[in-house]
Amino acid sequence: MKKLLLTAILPLMISCTKKEQIDLAKSSLNEPVKNVISYDNDLFIGVQTVEYPFSLLLEVENSANYTFDGIDLKGQRVIFQIGSEKLKTDSITRFGGGHVDLKPIKNENDLNAALKSYGAESKIYGVRIEMTTPELKAEILKKIEAKYGKGTKNPNTDNGLYWNIKKENKYIFFAPDYKRLIIVNNSNLSKTCYWDIMNGMIDFGGCDNEKYMAELVKNSTKPEDVKGKPVIKIDKNWNINGLVLGKTNEEELVKSATNKSFERMSEFDGSTGNVSQIIYQDNYHDFYFYLSANKANPENQKGNLINGYAINDFRKVAITFENGLKVGQKFADIVKSLDKTSIKNYDDLKFSNYIEIKNQTYTVTLNFDENMLLSGMYVK
Repeated sequence: MKKLLLTAILPLMISCTKKEQIDLAKSSLNEPVKNVISYDNDLFIGVQTVEYPFSLLLEVENSANYTFDGIDLKGQRVIFQIGSEKLKTDSITRFGGGHVDLKPIKNENDLNAALKSYGAESKIYGVRIEMTTPELKAEILKKIEAKYGKGTKNPNTDNGLYWNIKKENKYIFFAPDYKRLIIVNNSNLSKTCYWDIMNGMIDFGGCDNEKYMAELVKNSTKPEDVKGKPVIKIDKNWNINGLVLGKTNEEELVKSATNKSFERMSEFDGSTGNVSQIIYQDNYHDFYFYLSANKANPENQKGNLINGYAINDFRKVAITFENGLKVGQKFADIVKSLDKTSIKNYDDLKFSNYIEIKNQTYTVTLNFDENMLLSGMYVK
């Protein structure tokens, strides 16, 4: 009798302990962050400007916790979007191109600390689902069309579609060219415009692009309001304030007169969780140093070497060049002053607003504004 009783109870115990899967197709996309994740998974939170620069992102790696209308999403990356007013800045250019600053979170304390540091909301408003196979793309599209009908062709991509589901306050973006399904709750978003790197600008009717983009970067620092501009001197070898690329280590950077208002950030490899790069950032002045991370011990400052820097807006610093370059110098004049064999993108200069200069093991990128005047630089 006891044996029969235990046999009957065992399936019930298993069903009680098994983690229930979350159907993302049914999500209202306003759930508390803590309710849509499991700390048994690999979780990373922070900034990823290529994926989406204007909100906090929480990536879930290798999870078996999610489905989409019955389709198992095991093995697919799931990324939740979390509102953060602090990230409404010109972050794509400020971070010198694609920027990743994702930190692992292991428990609720880690989550709450990250949300607080970014001034973020405690609930999600969007989800981005990776689609790595043609079969998964086809299955997901079939489910969406069965529920919402045929989508509108995205004019910015070859195969993209989108839906404006007004009764559910949702936008759905099927972006197979970029292996993404993106769904956002638009309750607090523009009802006429949408933009991200994988979909381009979508006009739902009456979109004012300029006004919309201004809203996305409304917290950017205005150059004319910047105070305490760092004094910067670039030598003929493109080293900065005596800090030598490939030789100066983190300890020397920290002790230098240049280090006045930088914040240290660690960039993690999403697949391993190891520190891949160290960044010293001065967001107020759009000034950044990049350092290679010592594989054995990234906290050993003597083993981390400066391998690049970015000054994204010369109006926010006081900068001079030993080689004769000047802030606001014309694109054409700089091209004429250089040996064309040193220009990495020489064949594309007719279409570029930047000049790439080869220099030993790194590249110097000079950036120009809308009037093609020298306005910033990136060396790495």
